[in-house]
Amino acid sequence: MGKLSRFGVSVFVVGVVGLTGCKDKKSAETPKSDDKGDAAIGKVDPTLCDTNGKNVVTFDLNHDNKPDVWRLYKVSEEGGTRVEFMTCKQVDIDHDGRKDWVVAYNQKGDSLYEKADFDFDGKWDMSKVFDTKTHTVAEIERDTDFDGKFDVKEIYDTAGVLSSVRRDRNNDQQPDLWEQYKDGILLAILYDDDFDGKVDRREEIPGARPKVEMPTTQDPSASGTFGGSATPPKK
Repeated sequence: MGKLSRFGVSVFVVGVVGLTGCKDKKSAETPKSDDKGDAAIGKVDPTLCDTNGKNVVTFDLNHDNKPDVWRLYKVSEEGGTRVEFMTCKQVDIDHDGRKDWVVAYNQKGDSLYEKADFDFDGKWDMSKVFDTKTHTVAEIERDTDFDGKFDVKEIYDTAGVLSSVRRDRNNDQQPDLWEQYKDGILLAILYDDDFDGKVDRREEIPGARPKVEMPTTQDPSASGTFGGSATPPKK
């Protein structure tokens, strides 16, 4: 692997590593690859997105001589012209050597998926998938109690507006509460009180607004922080 350095930005060319594509499926219970040992710290994580043949540009945001941001670029041919575009971005926000935020892109620059670790414990707290046809969010899974398991799943319509929320209240990985929305407004809540997979009661709540589950993300490479009003519990 070759390395060029200029103006404090490092550029790496990653060779063939035998990957077949971006791995957008990763359990919230699985430690990030940097947990495997010191050898992985400071390197781009190939388990988060495809590194095969990509140019990797790194940035050191806190000037400790260790990379905090990894941007992966791919070169392709368009009408006989070589075009370079970013395919993935990985960020270590708290500078502990583990990736806390990742987003993958297609050739048009549209987001494909996004993952975030809000409490910096090495486990994903949010996993977001986008609809590439409508360029809007399709679904979001969240670990709202930060126990390492996703317990909320939000479903969005083709306009990117919230249509339903499924909650797992007893941590059995099965939904037992369903919130129904129209145009982003909560209409009703269905409950499975005995956790047998069947609806036991329905509560009409017309006109209610959805609550904020946890922070919404912004590009942390600029500020080094997550955006949003909610904060994860203190450890």
